[in-house]
Amino acid sequence: MRDVFVGLIKSSFNAIMKFLIAFGIGTGAGGIVCWYYGIPMIFSLLGGILVLGFALALMSDTIFD
Repeated sequence: MRDVFVGLIKSSFNAIMKFLIAFGIGTGAGGIVCWYYGIPMIFSLLGGILVLGFALALMSDTIFD
């Protein structure tokens, strides 16, 4: 029982970390673009959300696979 629980936690942690890394990269890239063009930095979050959406769409097990 313990092995199942530990395996579930490990796989969940790996998935969460992948999404956080994707969001961080998107937000960072959006922040660089906003800084370069003088756009308010709050819009850099849109880059993170956009990349997170792509990651979710490409990694999910749906009929689109």
